[in-house]
Amino acid sequence: MNRKSTFEPLCYRNGKNAGELVIGTKVLEHFDAHRQTKSSASEVGGQLFAEFRRGRICICLATGPASVDKRSRFWFVPDQKRQNAEIQKHFKERLHFVGDWHTHPEPTPTPSGTDLNSMRDCFKQSRHQLKSFVMIIVGQAEFPDGLWVSLHTEKRTDRLELISGNRLTCCNGRNHVQLSTKFSK
Repeated sequence: MNRKSTFEPLCYRNGKNAGELVIGTKVLEHFDAHRQTKSSASEVGGQLFAEFRRGRICICLATGPASVDKRSRFWFVPDQKRQNAEIQKHFKERLHFVGDWHTHPEPTPTPSGTDLNSMRDCFKQSRHQLKSFVMIIVGQAEFPDGLWVSLHTEKRTDRLELISGNRLTCCNGRNHVQLSTKFSK
């Protein structure tokens, strides 16, 4: 039986840039399944993979958590070897690594200093052609309030703003999403 998703895709934009970032339905379902809603739940996370579509980054896949990751209530450290293998595997499927996601045990999440330093180091030390990496933090609150979505470079962090309105399509054939968004040009 195919269950209809309770999530609509979410579209974000950087106020300084006309590009959009779309988080697909299946990715939101994955995040929802891993929210730290119980006091005993550990932080978990993984990687974000996307397709690029005319000024739009469509996040179609979120990986993790993995049993080999190290974790506690307030931190998690992913297995680097597994993550590198995931990047290679999904690149062959025409999905590009664009960043990371993880959970926080707070309703409306905000990045810690460790989160910001980790994204800065990741951007600086990785071989890539991206202008920035994406970080999504999944909190305990319902979405979109329970999400922190930002772009990171070696020197900057820009939080993205949620937008809504026109019809668009993303994730070509993979968790195909129809999205209502309103764009100002």
